[in-house]
Amino acid sequence: MKKAWRVILVIVAIAITVGAVCAGVGLLTGADTDRIGTILEERIAEQYNVDAYAFIHDWIPEAAHTIQDGLF
Repeated sequence: MKKAWRVILVIVAIAITVGAVCAGVGLLTGADTDRIGTILEERIAEQYNVDAYAFIHDWIPEAAHTIQDGLF
């Protein structure tokens, strides 16, 4: 089982590294971050029928409260 977790963590680390490199190259070549956010929001709303910004703004206070309850 230890070997399986090691393989999973290596795959996750590679995926994060590739994603970071892609984002970095995009920003270096002049990516419009506002456009990327707008497209992602539209696709999330279209595919899952939710308002991403409203979901995040509702979720943040709940997460903060949960973290506080867990720490103290």
